[in-house]
Amino acid sequence: MRKEHESTATNIFLSSVIALGIILRFVWVGKREFWYDEVLSVLFASGQKNAYQIPENTPFNLVEISALLGQRTGENPVTAIKDVLKGILGDPHPPLSYLGEALWLRLFGNSELAMRSLILGVSLVALGVAYFVGRRVLGHRGGLIFTALLSLNPFFLAHSLNLRMYAPMVLWVLLSAGCLLMLVDIEKRETTDSYPARKRQIQTWMLRGGIVIALAAGLLTQYLFAYWLFAIAALALYLDRQRWLQHGLTISAGILLFMPWFLWGTLQQINNRKDVLNQISAVGGPLQSALAHVMGLAQTLANHLFLGHLTTGMSPLQEPIKPTAVALGCGVIGFLAVCINDLFRRRQYKILTISVLMGLLPLVVALVIDVVANKYTLGFGWGRSAMVALPGCVLLIAAWLELGTGRWRMPLTALLLAVYLSVNVMDFEGRDRQMFHKIQATQPADSEPVLVVMNSQAWGHVLRLAYYPPAANTELLAVDPANVVEALDAALSAKDYSRVLWLRAEKPLWGAPAS
Repeated sequence: MRKEHESTATNIFLSSVIALGIILRFVWVGKREFWYDEVLSVLFASGQKNAYQIPENTPFNLVEISALLGQRTGENPVTAIKDVLKGILGDPHPPLSYLGEALWLRLFGNSELAMRSLILGVSLVALGVAYFVGRRVLGHRGGLIFTALLSLNPFFLAHSLNLRMYAPMVLWVLLSAGCLLMLVDIEKRETTDSYPARKRQIQTWMLRGGIVIALAAGLLTQYLFAYWLFAIAALALYLDRQRWLQHGLTISAGILLFMPWFLWGTLQQINNRKDVLNQISAVGGPLQSALAHVMGLAQTLANHLFLGHLTTGMSPLQEPIKPTAVALGCGVIGFLAVCINDLFRRRQYKILTISVLMGLLPLVVALVIDVVANKYTLGFGWGRSAMVALPGCVLLIAAWLELGTGRWRMPLTALLLAVYLSVNVMDFEGRDRQMFHKIQATQPADSEPVLVVMNSQAWGHVLRLAYYPPAANTELLAVDPANVVEALDAALSAKDYSRVLWLRAEKPLWGAPAS
């Protein structure tokens, strides 16, 4: 009777935590303004990226750019899709997320709430699939622990409200893994009267189709989803080595579905955005390069499993937080080693192997490829590029909590969830992300012309200001930092403005002051 009471209390607690994670997503969906990459997503989704152009060293009306961030009137759907695809040929990402956002924009508008609701919905579906995967591997309680951890995981929660392609990557990883786990179980079951061969055949084909679609969707969402292909291939071989050929063909079918875009779009993107490869190139000698790779791994794990987005823009801790993240990442690596050791000592070999293959193998593959290719993808974007490893790493921690902690299971689970909640509160409530709304509030209500001067021509900076225009009659002078004085002098000589607002970009991008 006591065990039943404890089980009920545990289920209620974990379900409440999952519900809290869902509620916080709705509460915080509009907490932040669109950041640099998010507003680029809006432009790509509108299909008007190729129309974006700003004059050199000359003021222009922000309305001209604001109009590019919404749907065009009388737009043909086929033309819209073509324009989206043509626009992203100058971007280093595949088309699926942009196409989904384009549909969402045309259905619900381009507001923060409307656009982010798509990613929020994807994250909720991912949590549902996470319980299915966790229950398959760890049982009902373990599935709840896994889902609760993922629901409050600071990195996943932040990206659940981020209009980019990273939360969908988690969904495609979990969906393909869940289909594979169920497929292996079905194919190992014996045919009986209550479970006829035809029923098993239909389920088998449906699950293989789910794997194919999830893998193709993942590759069409983010190119570095390819790291997950190594993990799911290894997982298939471990779980069902006898059917290696069928599983190999299934994974290959997912890759083949991606190939039309690769042959038409990816090759053009590589040619158009060669600068991206330079950005991720490792620098320095062998020792410096090796240190950078190790630091990238540590920082990625710290962000994935502890810090979330606290590492981004934490003034005045922006620079000190980077080595701190590396140090904390070393601690996270040590914690994962404890989890692995405890599960191994308890002879939980199958669960341990599944978790390691899903979580750590993609990181190892990324690290090896980076070293061989002399690139730096693992730590790029604060760990966003390695998002495919997040579900497996969280599953490893959930497995340890469920199987390796004994009577300390729930206190330790509650402690970790409390840490996650605290980090999320610090991130979303402790930082002000409403800068452009404040700029709007400072502007006069009259129609007198206002000039905004900005020491950057970076399109993310320009687009953010255009999305949150200070006033209807606002002109923007966006110039290279070295040309600000001359361009401003010419603009003020040519026209009288009621107010001049100076915006200084801390990181102007693609330009540096002359003095």
